[in-house]
Amino acid sequence: MTEWWSELLVLQQIAFILAVAATAIMLIFLILMMFGMDDQTFDGGYQDADLSFLSDEPLSAISGLKLFTIRGALVFVSIAGWMIYILAPLMHGALVVLIGVLSGVLASFLQALAFRAAMKLESSGNLDYHRTVGKTATVYIRVPKERQGRGKVTLSLEDRFIEVEAITDEKNDLMTKTMVEIIGLENDTTVVVQAKK
Repeated sequence: MTEWWSELLVLQQIAFILAVAATAIMLIFLILMMFGMDDQTFDGGYQDADLSFLSDEPLSAISGLKLFTIRGALVFVSIAGWMIYILAPLMHGALVVLIGVLSGVLASFLQALAFRAAMKLESSGNLDYHRTVGKTATVYIRVPKERQGRGKVTLSLEDRFIEVEAITDEKNDLMTKTMVEIIGLENDTTVVVQAKK
């Protein structure tokens, strides 16, 4: 083990550590998500956490894709790290890093596309959003005050963990991880929330 490690280039060692760490964290999040515990049991889960303010801006969102998320960052670091680790002995360092970064960006973009498609499938069809009224949810992407924009909340509904667009009449923004109560519907797929009393 020590001999194998010492034979690696420094760039490979750094890439290996980052790739293994990111991959392990992604696997933990995946397991938690499968058991529906990702929003409460593991603090921070796979949610956007403090990066959610970035995802409200057009620069970081392309056609509804949320690019600056913890999920996206983990995918980026994992794929970029593995690419750099594999290619480092074969090419010049700068080219390897460039290929790794481009691979990570592409993987993050594809992950965002896949997640958006999954959310659309989940929300289109058989979920009755009227059943969310009165339920407690967690803010996933900041909900702007006084209906000045839309955010997102997550909750369990009909034995599924779902993400729903949300607005609020509150005087202050509802920030990520805030516990809220759903008090009504704006339309078929957007809920009205208020801070949990």
